[in-house]
Amino acid sequence: MSAPARRRGDREPMMRGELAAVSRPVVARITGHPFWEGLRCGTLPPAALWYFAEQDAHHVVPAYARALAGCAAVADDDAHGALLASAASATFGSLSRLDEELGKLAASLGRPAAASGPAPDVHAYTSFMLAAPAGPFAGGIGGLLPMTWFHLLVSDDLRERHDPGSRYGAWIARYLPDGDYLQEYVDGYLDMIDEVAAGATPGERRLLVQRFLFGARLELAFADSAWRLREWPT
Repeated sequence: MSAPARRRGDREPMMRGELAAVSRPVVARITGHPFWEGLRCGTLPPAALWYFAEQDAHHVVPAYARALAGCAAVADDDAHGALLASAASATFGSLSRLDEELGKLAASLGRPAAASGPAPDVHAYTSFMLAAPAGPFAGGIGGLLPMTWFHLLVSDDLRERHDPGSRYGAWIARYLPDGDYLQEYVDGYLDMIDEVAAGATPGERRLLVQRFLFGARLELAFADSAWRLREWPT
């Protein structure tokens, strides 16, 4: 699977193309990671899927919603603030559904639906996201981009390559987004990235790219931590 790229329109703006290029090695490692490979074919250990789903629902997604709301509050452009605020509202609204899906997963795996605190890599990722509104706006939105862009990428990859008859086929079907709303949101977010980058200083553009890459590596670390069931040492 190639690096994420916009699929609508006939032109790729400069910053979007730059981010796609610099993230290509990370994207390849994510889509080829044993966690996602095992999920696609049904060989993933159940404990790894539970780790990912529980940490995602209880820590990663709530932190993303709060970070979006924070960045919306500091946006200079009203349209950018509206996009981020709308995304934050939709993400907060999804939390009850994620909790319900987590209960279904627990039942299918024959385990209690117990919540746990954030694991080490998840703590690092959520702390990074929650700090996004405190810095320059360009860096903040750059750091949050991988969470949604790579979710679209992974979802597309799962849809195309997973085995519907595998043990996780039902969970994957619920995990995949319905309709085009995610693609439309990613397109809108990338438009915002291009607009902000066009008016940014060279230092702000560098920060946007740096924070984007950091967020991308944390996305990879999250999948890897689920695969390895990484916990705090004590």
